[in-house]
Amino acid sequence: MTAADTRRAFLEGVQQAASGTPYVVTATDAGFDVALDIADAQWFGLFDKAGLSKVYVHHVAVSDEGTYTVTDDSRTVEWVAGVPRASASAERVYGRVKEFGVQKVWALDEHGRFGPVVDFRFNSEEGRDLVKGVAQQLGLKEKRGAAERTGLIFALVAGVGAVVTLVVLLVGALLGKF
Repeated sequence: MTAADTRRAFLEGVQQAASGTPYVVTATDAGFDVALDIADAQWFGLFDKAGLSKVYVHHVAVSDEGTYTVTDDSRTVEWVAGVPRASASAERVYGRVKEFGVQKVWALDEHGRFGPVVDFRFNSEEGRDLVKGVAQQLGLKEKRGAAERTGLIFALVAGVGAVVTLVVLLVGALLGKF
């Protein structure tokens, strides 16, 4: 199977896996994007009722060596008169994002009965899981994207800096310099 055939099979496999779900798969130059289809009338009523405030776009890039990267792009969602509008904001997060949440609201419903009005579970990994499942079937290997690698390098440098600072302070304290 050629690299182009693999990319096409990967895209079509994820599109098939997303069929019947609130996710939409869109082809891009580097591969494809997987995101919640917040404008689909079938789903946006549910999203509005659940108070969806963030969406994640999983940017999938496929290489010729049989590997792929997934970069998460977290964006806020604004509801204007019951219509969703995705927007980038100061809260935008790019790289590897893991967020989980549960929301359960009990109140009077439109028929005057008391009960759960909102029962919503959220996992930012759902879209990524669609991609991983198809990739495993095709024998593709995931590697970290550039944004994720950069974040890990900064975390490592910060960790080493913290340890060096603690050692210097400890040695200074033991020698009576501080």
